[in-house]
Amino acid sequence: MNISYLRNFSCIYFLIILWQFSYAYNKSYSNIIWEHDLFSISDLHSDLDALKKILLTENIIDEENNAIRQNVLVIITGDVLDPAYDDIEILYFIENYNIKAKPLNSQIQLILGNHEVKNICLYFGWNQRYGEEYEARNKLFKKGEILYNYLLDKPFVIKVNDILFSHASILPYFAEYGIDYINDEGKSEIKNNCQLLKFKRIIGQKFCVCCNKGPTFNRYFSRAAQMPFRKEVCKSLLKTLNKLNAKKLVNGHSIQKNGKVNEYCKGRLIMADTGISKWKCGIINYVQHFQDGSHKVNYINRYI
Repeated sequence: MNISYLRNFSCIYFLIILWQFSYAYNKSYSNIIWEHDLFSISDLHSDLDALKKILLTENIIDEENNAIRQNVLVIITGDVLDPAYDDIEILYFIENYNIKAKPLNSQIQLILGNHEVKNICLYFGWNQRYGEEYEARNKLFKKGEILYNYLLDKPFVIKVNDILFSHASILPYFAEYGIDYINDEGKSEIKNNCQLLKFKRIIGQKFCVCCNKGPTFNRYFSRAAQMPFRKEVCKSLLKTLNKLNAKKLVNGHSIQKNGKVNEYCKGRLIMADTGISKWKCGIINYVQHFQDGSHKVNYINRYI
């Protein structure tokens, strides 16, 4: 594997630190008020080309990857990481963009998905067969290393205006605790390469952000696609939205079989994972969210 971009990431890491100290943003993700252009992108799974195509289409960047559009917030709902392709380069690209876009009041915000959690937990089961080829990459996720520190401060749930964004389903039980608590507890779980998370899994603790029923792994809301379950799923979704004072939830994680972004529960649930990555052989999409509560789904031909 060509890991030259790892050195690029190391070089820019110090710039990231400086940017974090100077960037005026709210560390609470529970009630972000945004009156400008808002977009969301689901699971990229290491396809940097797909991300660039989306940003180029909306004139957010130019052909030289410069930030050129003012007042834009792009939410990526997790799972940018997949080894062997462009996963770490995507992280470098996002933070390089954020540095350039700061004067334009624009930003790309990453939410943690189950793939990010697995990497921080040092679970690399999917690439063990490659052995030493991934050794340098995987070391960057160890406690105190660059990617560990970088991902540790990313949220699991964000609310922008009245729209919730998460990688997977937020059950009402989790919603009762609020977004800030979910994010704080999730961070505690993945600290020290998931020491607390591993303990929670052993004892079967119910409130576990990064366990199978938490908002990084849970697929319950995706069952809205099946008529026998839709009524109960929508009831559960409505409870979550009411508890978090939101009107809509945007999820990735569950690839939509029809290759389209689907709406359920009277438009309150958007399932946006169409297998964007070329490695998934899916369809590139992104969603634009408007101030009046409406949204527009956009599809891109990856071969143009």
